[in-house]
Amino acid sequence: MTASVDMATCLLCDPAAADRHFTRARVWEDELWRLSVVLQGPVPGFAHLEPKRHIPYLTDLDGAEAATLGAVLARVTAALRDAAAADKTYVYVFGDHVAHLHFNVAPHRPGDALVGGPGLLRPDAAEADPAEHRAVADAVTLLLG
Repeated sequence: MTASVDMATCLLCDPAAADRHFTRARVWEDELWRLSVVLQGPVPGFAHLEPKRHIPYLTDLDGAEAATLGAVLARVTAALRDAAAADKTYVYVFGDHVAHLHFNVAPHRPGDALVGGPGLLRPDAAEADPAEHRAVADAVTLLLG
């Protein structure tokens, strides 16, 4: 059963407001999807991939978004991996706080704050340098442009 959400109150349906709220920069979009890189926190290149159309949860994914998801995920995860000089890119979905489908995409480098499993981040993880966040966001823009 699809949750009933008023799109007028959905933060991700207003991408400019979401970018401000999460301190992120939109680095790529096509007619169906957009990718924004978060410019703070311990993981440079941490990003949100979300459909432009209001789709509450992964279980509600249908139509053109469903048909293009694999190719879009492959493209943006490769770009984030390369831009952040990472070994791999994690993708995960949690939908408890914002009822608009979004994929959390996190490049991972050995020794960084990502530890996998419960918690995802080391408890002692330090904030990464804002310039590094911006450099990765700019690199993704070039790679996906």
